[in-house]
Amino acid sequence: MSAAKFLSKNKLLILAISVASFMVNLDTYIINVSLPSIAGGFNASTADISWVAMAYNLTVVSLLLIFGKLGDKVGLKFLFITGFIIFTLSSILCGFAPSLPFLVAGRLLQGIGASILYALPQAMIPKYLPKEERGMAFGILASAAALGITLGAPLSGIITGLYSWRWIFFINLPVGILAVIVLNYSIPSKNTITKREPHFDIPGAVLSFLMALAFTFWINRGGIYGWTAPKMLLCLAFAVITFGIFIKREKKAKYPLLDLSLFNNITFNFANIAMFLVSAFLAGTNFLMPFYLAEIKGLSPARTGAAFMVYSVSYMLTGLVSGKLSAKIPAGKLCAWSMLLASVTLAGLVYMLNTSGIYYIILYFTLTGVSFAFFITSNNNFVMSMAPENKEGMVSGAHRMVGRMGMLCGVALFEAVFSFYGSENLINGFRGAYALGAAMCFAAMLFSLKKPVLKLNKGDVI
Repeated sequence: MSAAKFLSKNKLLILAISVASFMVNLDTYIINVSLPSIAGGFNASTADISWVAMAYNLTVVSLLLIFGKLGDKVGLKFLFITGFIIFTLSSILCGFAPSLPFLVAGRLLQGIGASILYALPQAMIPKYLPKEERGMAFGILASAAALGITLGAPLSGIITGLYSWRWIFFINLPVGILAVIVLNYSIPSKNTITKREPHFDIPGAVLSFLMALAFTFWINRGGIYGWTAPKMLLCLAFAVITFGIFIKREKKAKYPLLDLSLFNNITFNFANIAMFLVSAFLAGTNFLMPFYLAEIKGLSPARTGAAFMVYSVSYMLTGLVSGKLSAKIPAGKLCAWSMLLASVTLAGLVYMLNTSGIYYIILYFTLTGVSFAFFITSNNNFVMSMAPENKEGMVSGAHRMVGRMGMLCGVALFEAVFSFYGSENLINGFRGAYALGAAMCFAAMLFSLKKPVLKLNKGDVI
């Protein structure tokens, strides 16, 4: 095989996994604007229609650990292509849904495919790409995710307005077919698993699913039903108990779903904690900032969307550069410096929240876009560089779940802080929330400063 042909296949692989990241994030956000139209079409209540989004999110989060491990067992190529097929076919079912229950069932199935597509891209980069191309690939992957988030709402509005909400699902069909063809061509056909485990940890998988499902439901519905409502407390208790049983099971399992020896690596732990904090902040600010722009600055929804576009464009452009730099500069340093910039930016925002004009908002979105593009690209590269051979899927799935759990907690945390400090003065509520955000980013900087260590074998302790 010529070098040019090999490079061409690598570029196609990066394109295909970036499309997966784009589609998963697009379908997370594209549904929101179309929910009123879907509710009208099915004559459904707000509570009932919320399950169209909820079913997808619950499934994606709850299956990440399972599909990460399964990718190591059956092969990343096979499972990733299967994920695209499930995602594409279920999108067709959603588009033709004759009733709301059918649509929710289709979204559950779509969430299964999306969970595969979300869990595995980070594992595929170190598995199939040479070291010198991995930083660039992680940067493109991050930019593709940002593009999906950015286009979700406006694309939904355009498609629903011009055609029908059903077409927000049908557009996945040509993309899915093309992605399967490209993946089948660009990924080596030979088996890259040098040591296949003979058994899959089914009890661990069931416990993992139930634990994540219960916790995700508690976080998503706590604000609606009441955090201290009996059924919510029961849900939380179930999640905690299941988590304890899961950990006990994984310690004894010969072939665990999640190899707990990975967490003997302090650097690995710190990098994941930093990702949790950053994900929590990003989800929290995405929830809270629109209220600030509307209530305090008086911006219309269109102008609010335009302001967020500044962040997305800054993030996407920086992502393309940060990937290359993360291959040359130690990832821990890039993460730390980017979080220092984010902390200073947030401190400035807290100080200027009651200032007239919006120039500082534009500056805030620009600088945070740069900061988080550098952090996420470098952090992903950093964590996956510590993945033991043939455990890339497991590490990727765990890292993705950490990020998703951070996002879930971030919204609840920012809402709670804002409500506590903003009950009498809205500005105080925003100040409290963004001061917390600055502290979270500063903590992420400190966790990123831990010097890297070598990949660990089972039983090693740092």
